[in-house]
Amino acid sequence: MSALSIPQKRLSLAVLALALALAACRAQRHLLFETDPPGASVRLDDEVVGQTPLDFLFQHYGKRQLTVYREGFRTHSSEINIRPPWFSRFPLDFISEVILPFGWRDVHRFEIVLEAETGRGTESDLAAVLKRAESLRRAGPGGPQEPDAALPADEAPAAPQP
Repeated sequence: MSALSIPQKRLSLAVLALALALAACRAQRHLLFETDPPGASVRLDDEVVGQTPLDFLFQHYGKRQLTVYREGFRTHSSEINIRPPWFSRFPLDFISEVILPFGWRDVHRFEIVLEAETGRGTESDLAAVLKRAESLRRAGPGGPQEPDAALPADEAPAAPQP
């Protein structure tokens, strides 16, 4: 049996290191969106990503703006916070995504029940719109100084009666 020469050993080690690096799998990150009823469009931040039921692969954790809408139903909009699991936090993320030769699956599920559109806003919706309109009407050229400030009760516009 012949022993390997030093250059052959280095080459073997380099090939082994390359094989281990290529065998490591990065975590699969999934956002699952389900709505009742299905078939709603899903917008994540400023991009429409598909229709429900939807399995969306994402890259980054953090706060995202979610908007779900469907014809005949009220639009659902909320901020979601996608938190990383333990294996995706520093410094464990280096070990789990580069050194270990198997991938992880990180799934975040969102179930949303859409409300049917009645065709009319509620009294509270109308009162809020009228209050905001009055604050904009009274604002100067620089716009309203306090956008959420309540108007005095005697100056608040009355909601029209149906």
